[in-house]
Amino acid sequence: AAAAATAAAAATAAADGELAARGRDNKASITRLLRTPLSGGVVSSMKDADLPSVAVAARNLMELADYADLSTIMCAMNHRRAGYPFASTVDFATDADGFPIFCLTPLAMHTRNLAYNARSSLTVKMNGWGGLANARVTIFGDVHRLPEEYQGAANEIFKAKYEARKGAVDLEDRWGDYTYYRMNKVIDVYFVGGFGSLNWVDLVEYRDSEPDKIVTPSDEGSVLDTLAELNTKYGVKLAQSGAVQGSAGGGIAGTGAGLPGADIKVQDLWIISIDKRGIDVRVRVDGVSQVRRLNFHGCVEDFDDACSAVEAIIEGREWAGSKCDIK
Repeated sequence: AAAAATAAAAATAAADGELAARGRDNKASITRLLRTPLSGGVVSSMKDADLPSVAVAARNLMELADYADLSTIMCAMNHRRAGYPFASTVDFATDADGFPIFCLTPLAMHTRNLAYNARSSLTVKMNGWGGLANARVTIFGDVHRLPEEYQGAANEIFKAKYEARKGAVDLEDRWGDYTYYRMNKVIDVYFVGGFGSLNWVDLVEYRDSEPDKIVTPSDEGSVLDTLAELNTKYGVKLAQSGAVQGSAGGGIAGTGAGLPGADIKVQDLWIISIDKRGIDVRVRVDGVSQVRRLNFHGCVEDFDDACSAVEAIIEGREWAGSKCDIK
């Protein structure tokens, strides 16, 4: 009996030891999981990054994004879930004040909801969305159908954004049965730059700010064309250059300085956004996806400027471009 008790005690101790070891492993894994999004990306180097103001960042994101989530309040005519929020994906454009303009069909659930209650919110996420470390902005306000005399102007604004992004057939179909709406009364703007970067944007500053020229539509195409061409020309070179390693820990881009284990291999890289001061890239390092900020150390205005600035990052030198203003 004594031998059996001793054996049972030994087995219990062994099991406890195994559980403790698993707990430590799980804790380490969970800690790594929680820490991973913070190990790199826009936020971890926020204090050293040459970032646009929060208002300009929000205006840039409104130009960059193709789609957003429009949340309306379910009305009683839908016969179910009245009073609950209803979110749907929509495309949109912005006017000179940064207020959203929508092209909506009368049959859509959100359009019917707006007819009874104009209160809504629009959540816009960075293209290439991959988690909570990415930027997003939420705009709160009242959405109303534009009067007939403003429908033509809204049509031009909408087409200026989407002509370079959508097929001609899609645009022709869109103008037939759709009507333009605008968030006329914006009451708040909430911008999240990533983990730990949460800001209520001053409405006057938001309205008075202008998005960077590099992200606005032009005769050369859309910002999505710019990003696609930059990825085609420089994506692989950026991944191989060491610039991303140098962006972690405050090192000099292209040297790997400041990063423990600078020989870490970037397995994949994709430029997901641009502003006049730099680019945000999604990288996969050791199987973990992160977002990193690469600064231009100057301000770009067009595609040619962006190419020159990215080439300078790849070569590990300072770009001899135009200086940035204080905004």
